Amino acid sequence: MKGLVYVIFILIGFNNAEAQFRISGKVTDILGVPLDGVSIMERGTSNGTVTDVEGNYFLQVKTGESVLLFSYVGFDTEEVLIRNKSVIDLIMLPDLTQLMEIEVVGTRSMNRSAVETPVPVDIIPLSKVANSYGQLDLNQMLQYMVPAYNANQQSGADGADHVDPASIRGLGPDQVLVLVNGKRRHQSSLINIFGVRGRGNTGTDLNTIPVAAIDRIEILRDGASAQYGSDAIAGVVNVVLKSGVKKYTGAVNTGIYHEGDGQSLQVNGNYGFKIGDAGFINMTMDYLHKGRTNRPADENKYDIYRRKFGGAESDNFSVYMNGELPVNYQTKFYSFAGYNFRNSDAYAWTRFADDNRNIKSIYPDGFDPRILTYIVDKSLSTGVKTELAGWNIDFNNTFGQNAFNYRVAGSLNASLLEQSPTYFDAGGFKLSQNTTSMHFTRYNPDWAQGANIAFGAEYRIENYKILAGEEASWRNYGLVDTVLNGTIVPWDVLNKPGGSQGFPGFRPENEVDEFRTNFAGYFDVEVDLNAVFMIEAALRGERYSDFGNALNGKLAFRYEWVKNLALRGSFRTGFRAPSLAQIYFNSVI
Repeated sequence: MKGLVYVIFILIGFNNAEAQFRISGKVTDILGVPLDGVSIMERGTSNGTVTDVEGNYFLQVKTGESVLLFSYVGFDTEEVLIRNKSVIDLIMLPDLTQLMEIEVVGTRSMNRSAVETPVPVDIIPLSKVANSYGQLDLNQMLQYMVPAYNANQQSGADGADHVDPASIRGLGPDQVLVLVNGKRRHQSSLINIFGVRGRGNTGTDLNTIPVAAIDRIEILRDGASAQYGSDAIAGVVNVVLKSGVKKYTGAVNTGIYHEGDGQSLQVNGNYGFKIGDAGFINMTMDYLHKGRTNRPADENKYDIYRRKFGGAESDNFSVYMNGELPVNYQTKFYSFAGYNFRNSDAYAWTRFADDNRNIKSIYPDGFDPRILTYIVDKSLSTGVKTELAGWNIDFNNTFGQNAFNYRVAGSLNASLLEQSPTYFDAGGFKLSQNTTSMHFTRYNPDWAQGANIAFGAEYRIENYKILAGEEASWRNYGLVDTVLNGTIVPWDVLNKPGGSQGFPGFRPENEVDEFRTNFAGYFDVEVDLNAVFMIEAALRGERYSDFGNALNGKLAFRYEWVKNLALRGSFRTGFRAPSLAQIYFNSVI
């Protein structure tokens, strides 16, 4: 069949008056093994061929200055300028991301690949497949790519309209630990309080990380509290940022739903700069606009309760940096940072014209209040990696902060009657987290068939704040102090609800400013007892300043009982302390 394909390409070449240059050669891997079925295309045309079982090929191209693209599963794509050469032999290098990459999640061994881990790890080369799914933000992209991952878009759920709660294996959003380049990422300051998936949970807002900045995603679909922390009960998502240099990638994406709304526009770019002989800094900028959708109930039905029902409108702007600077052969400094600003606009439930919450002189036909959010997310991680006496050492400090502020537009405070404003600052909340860690790893090939030992410690400081809104966003101006049976009690003389409609603001008595600390230490060992059987054991202790102590353990194994077929499994314990938002969030509705 392949021979027939070659003949077809030859005929095409000879019948094309422009094809005047004949190229031939052989394609092998780094061991000299011929590669059968390598795709070879002339860039900018549909002209191409594939290698035969001996790795040989030949192709007619337009000119001696054409560029050939060589691509093959498991290998890096190569671009070769012909330069009037008639014979081009090529050695293709393996794609380290797919075949040889040292995995961060699931194992701390420096000598184990994804298929050799004792627990399931999904590797998603996001930089290569991002444009294949028709989704523009990271949460929805993972929803389509990973069966165990679920992200829900909400409507009429206050803050959850603006931050999609996501989960793994059906567990809560707050039971998924998110890492960036292997370092703990802070959570969102939002707690989901309405009837949405993940109610009462605080999760990590993955949409603050632009897809254009990501090289790959690693998802550990197994509990890992003993390895990475108590909130890794459902699993771990590790986001690995791009580190390439001298290569620009960018995209302009747009789309619209069939109903004529929900138009989206994304513009992004990524470029890496080389620093010295081996250092780099990789930069990404991303802008994403998502238009609102509207799927209201049938207005002819008597039970309609919302005229505006659908996804929020949002503008999302991100800047990300990933860098590394070697000092010598053993030591290198690294840093990565991100800034994200999101301005979003979602409709709340309708207040109809005759509703007690409406003032007809302001809204004769009733109104649909809009909840606006201003979300600022920023992070900075710096560290140094070195080797000392056979130990790989990683010292790191990571800071992250998520600030969430509410505004309410197209609304009113009914207790102010005709004097009510229609725009309110309703306050918000903020979560800050700083983690300092030290990790030690060593591989010894002389223990059994090889063993890896890892241990380390982390110290984390967290701060959660609630900030009050302006007075008109929460106060009921119709309440008058009245003496009743000798006791002063508030009396509502207007019988009108106070505060901004759609989302009442936080009151001064709601304000909090709470801290807590967490200290953790862990020990992790992996041993290959022989060529087919390995075991892993991990133990982690944690001490919370406000929630006591926890000790978690994990045992895992992998037994390759026949070639390319293995049995693996794990047993572990998990404990999760509630977040500061879950402990201290309070509001008056």
